[in-house]
Amino acid sequence: MSSADKVVAFVLLVTDSNSTENIFNEVQSIDKVKEVHLIYGDYDLIIKVELNNLQEMTSFMMDLRKKFDIKKSSTLITLAK
Repeated sequence: MSSADKVVAFVLLVTDSNSTENIFNEVQSIDKVKEVHLIYGDYDLIIKVELNNLQEMTSFMMDLRKKFDIKKSSTLITLAK
């Protein structure tokens, strides 16, 4: 699969304030995660992911929600680099 076929997305998360740092640390070890940043504003974290397809994106998000205390998320899928 070429890099042009990959799905690159930025995932914005609102977390429970007591778990933000833990999520930040744990998410960094996920293979498909390329970057994680703590941020100020309406969201607590921004995560850059690279996945093979939209189905993998759906699985990634479902797993993230099951594993961590996420109150809200917004996913921004890129169109071009």
